[in-house]
Amino acid sequence: MKLLSKKVVKRREVRQVVVQTLYQMISAHKDLDINEAVAYALEAGVFPEEGYEGIDNEYFYELIEGVRSKETEIDKLIEPYLTGWSLDRIARIDLIILRVAFYEIFFVSKEEVPNNVAADEAIELSKFFSDDKSRQFVSGVVAKVLDDTKAEADNE
Repeated sequence: MKLLSKKVVKRREVRQVVVQTLYQMISAHKDLDINEAVAYALEAGVFPEEGYEGIDNEYFYELIEGVRSKETEIDKLIEPYLTGWSLDRIARIDLIILRVAFYEIFFVSKEEVPNNVAADEAIELSKFFSDDKSRQFVSGVVAKVLDDTKAEADNE
């Protein structure tokens, strides 16, 4: 696997490259492996001049592999929060942002990424990659899931 640059180490930046990489993997006209998708994402995205200088960014790969391996499960978790929508109607970039957020909320330890951080990051990603309408949509979905996870935690 290619390695991310040493300069791309902030979690927010990692999430941006993750979203770009996942987007490349589902939007390409041909099947891309992860190395090709990362290359396209970095070339066309936020850090084109950074390249890969040789650190193994574990969280980057955890997010990529986690979202990919649990995509069906994540999509089933997302669907109940899509009042009046279906997965195939959501803009691809917004769906990817939601997948990353739901992966962090449901599959990453709360000590590593608290739910409110995952939700805030999803909103920031939607500000970065989408328009205001999409940001509002993503914000509404993650707010609902936060309310539900908080209620569940309170009941335990």
